[in-house]
Amino acid sequence: PERSGRTRYFVVQRRWLRAAIIGSSVLAVGLVLVSVAGLRGWLQGRQVRQGEDRSVELRLQVQKTEEKMAALAPRLEQVDALEQRLRELAQLSDPARRIAIGPVDGPESDHESPWGDREHPLLRQAREHLMVERMDGLLDEANHQVEQLESLARHFEAMQARLASTPALRPTKGWLTSRFGPRRDPMTGRNAMHRGIDFAASIGTPIISPADGSVVKVEEQKGYGLVVMVDHGFGMMTKYAHLADAAVRAGDTVRRGDRIGSVGMSGRSTGPHLHYEVLVDGVAADPEYFILD
Repeated sequence: PERSGRTRYFVVQRRWLRAAIIGSSVLAVGLVLVSVAGLRGWLQGRQVRQGEDRSVELRLQVQKTEEKMAALAPRLEQVDALEQRLRELAQLSDPARRIAIGPVDGPESDHESPWGDREHPLLRQAREHLMVERMDGLLDEANHQVEQLESLARHFEAMQARLASTPALRPTKGWLTSRFGPRRDPMTGRNAMHRGIDFAASIGTPIISPADGSVVKVEEQKGYGLVVMVDHGFGMMTKYAHLADAAVRAGDTVRRGDRIGSVGMSGRSTGPHLHYEVLVDGVAADPEYFILD
């Protein structure tokens, strides 16, 4: 107390003061180091947990990828078999086949990893490299199959165009009265080459195009009367003579089954009929070979 208390004096030597300061500093530094070590441990633990979560996620992704690859490989084999079958039907040469690429086995398909859940980094790297190689192989095989199927598609499109342009229908309804080949000319009585076939029918009976093509001539010709000629491409042409009228003009495009005119008896004719010719590369062929209906 201010009035009744004694005054006490304490003498602190410099060395004790220095020791106290040093001790406090050491204590403070120790606390800081302990705090840093604890924080570092906590961060490392967090990173380990995040790494484990990421590892699980990657394993799931790898498993899904391997499942997709396992499903893709047999699918490519089916496509390959289909391509070979189409080539046999099209009578096309079979290119060198690629080695089939099987599915990728998972790490636990044959045996357990000797490291358990902690797979060795070198083993993991080797597996990843193998998976990438097989994925690249499957992609190359898929691209190869696409190219081959596109080639087949072009072939069949060309074949379809050729078939559509090949005469295959009877050009008119009627009776076949004269075949292709040598015969006695009904007008002169002399032997002559008959370059087509004749269909007897009533005047006005429709005449149709037996295939796709382009009309190249609609004109009067000596002895044949009104004539229509159709170019079907691929070196094939058809000729229709003794028509009563034409339903097309030169330059028109016709499809199989389109009407091109009517049966008549124009030109030198003993009665209403259609004279029908098929020319292959400019040479007359027997039209009966091209009538499939």
